[in-house]
Amino acid sequence: MNARFTPEQARALRRRREHERQTVIFGVLIATLAVAGLGGVAAYTGNFSLPGSSDFISKEPEGTPVTWDQPCVPADKKPAGRAKIKVTVLNGTKRAALAVTVAEELADRGFAIEGTGNDTRLPRQTLVTSGPSGLVQAYTVLARFPEARLVLDDRPGKSVDVTIGAEFTVVTPEDEVQLDSKVPLTSVEGCVEAAQITPQPAPARFDEAKKKAAEKAAKDAEEEEKAAKDAESSDSSTTE
Repeated sequence: MNARFTPEQARALRRRREHERQTVIFGVLIATLAVAGLGGVAAYTGNFSLPGSSDFISKEPEGTPVTWDQPCVPADKKPAGRAKIKVTVLNGTKRAALAVTVAEELADRGFAIEGTGNDTRLPRQTLVTSGPSGLVQAYTVLARFPEARLVLDDRPGKSVDVTIGAEFTVVTPEDEVQLDSKVPLTSVEGCVEAAQITPQPAPARFDEAKKKAAEKAAKDAEEEEKAAKDAESSDSSTTE
């Protein structure tokens, strides 16, 4: 049996149903706006990429890629002793204090840390840089950064720079380092003989050392030339 309502009761029921529908609609609208707002904040801060945005489709890796030729290590050379390798650690990222953190890690492992600083090139890969005479030292350091690239510059001496790149995560744990002090070093795949590479300019801090090295080389060449002339003169005198 159906209940019968008075006109007043029917109007009151309709008003209540309309109020319930309005409450539901407003609730859905408020929830939708809240979700949209949170999504907007996440996208703005970089924690979320909206569908259709360039970040959502394809995000370019941070940092500048480095494609210079990597030098081969001289044949039959074994790893250098860590205590004798002078390392400068440079931060090539936007992460604060990263160079100091890595330098402390290397110091704990016995490397001789010369200093820290920044590298304005902001490379994508971590870089291990040395001069021609420091390739054994560079390869020894590279073993702690297997994803890094070797760079040859024109610095004198055997010091090594480590520039931390955007793709850096951690220094390889020492018990995972693939080196044996009794086994010769292996060159990286696709390397080029150092003599065939045009070195990159060394950092400005080497300017004075490069000048002194050039002066010494010129003096040595002059002395060798003089010695050769003296020997030639002596031979001529003996013949006469």
